[in-house]
Amino acid sequence: MGAIMPQQGENGTAANHFLTALYRQSKRIGVDADAILQQLNIPLNIIDKPNVRVPSELVAQYQKAMWDLLGDESMRQCRYPIKSGTFNLMGKLTVHQPTLEKALRLGARFYNLVVHDDFITLRQEGDNAILAVSILEPELDPEYLFSEICLLAWHRFASWLIADAIPLTETRFFYPAPRHVSEYAYLYPGVHKFECNELAIVFPTRYLANPVKQTEASLKSFMERCPLELFRHFEADYSLSTELKRMLARDLANCDASIDTFAELLHMNRRTLMRKLKDEGTSFQKIKDIVRRDKAIYLLANQSVPINKIAESIGYSDPAVFTRAFRGWSGISPREYREKHRASPVTNT
Repeated sequence: MGAIMPQQGENGTAANHFLTALYRQSKRIGVDADAILQQLNIPLNIIDKPNVRVPSELVAQYQKAMWDLLGDESMRQCRYPIKSGTFNLMGKLTVHQPTLEKALRLGARFYNLVVHDDFITLRQEGDNAILAVSILEPELDPEYLFSEICLLAWHRFASWLIADAIPLTETRFFYPAPRHVSEYAYLYPGVHKFECNELAIVFPTRYLANPVKQTEASLKSFMERCPLELFRHFEADYSLSTELKRMLARDLANCDASIDTFAELLHMNRRTLMRKLKDEGTSFQKIKDIVRRDKAIYLLANQSVPINKIAESIGYSDPAVFTRAFRGWSGISPREYREKHRASPVTNT
């Protein structure tokens, strides 16, 4: 089964870093970046505003436009061009494998043939499996965009293959923590380690034995949704975090929406709920913050909704408390955010 599409205003936004980094990369390699913005109806004034969030769909559309224009899925950020269709062909090879381990090893062999030796490696260390990506010329990827996308692609694809959200024990980066590091809590749930000697995702070894549950037909649908699919978690229907997101989205206005309340609704105690969410690489507060944040961003785009009403709709009886929380999520106040977004397409989630 494929991933669940996000509802409007829920989990459909991304840090502006990604759109800005794509725009800058276009400029670096001589592509008419402004023409791409115009083609996608993205206003130029949204670029280079780190506190602004944008619809994930716009980021994916810009990335897809670059892929099509360059015929290179690395967008010139890798020493060797990765021809358009490479990721899709890897999917066609691996979807027929019996287990995740066999699929990942075959996928790694394929990429190592078409890109360079040891571009992708998979190894086991005790209870952990480590999938590493070798970036030969990091200077081609000054904003770490290609590095981030590689990790996202392999984690999302692996989760999709086995129809289960694979929890990340940790994610390793060879570079220092970037300015948009707060976004990593959503993109790569779990522990983040910076300035490591490798770029890698680490997850429990036991997932390697999971059977591949996809088919060539479902692969076609998955690939048609890429690269948007890379910016979203795989969420199987039976994922506890998915169910909790749905419940929270329906009940955000309830100020008493505590972990104990939802644990009872899910027929388990608080400790069990916390443990199960931890196993999925998340937490109650993290999920609640994401749902609240994206609902607030969606409503702020509607100029007719007063800020105090937005606060109430996501469970804040005191607008001042909502303002403090929103500053923590975005770095600016709801009023400032609304002003910045007057000409920005945040309603196209």
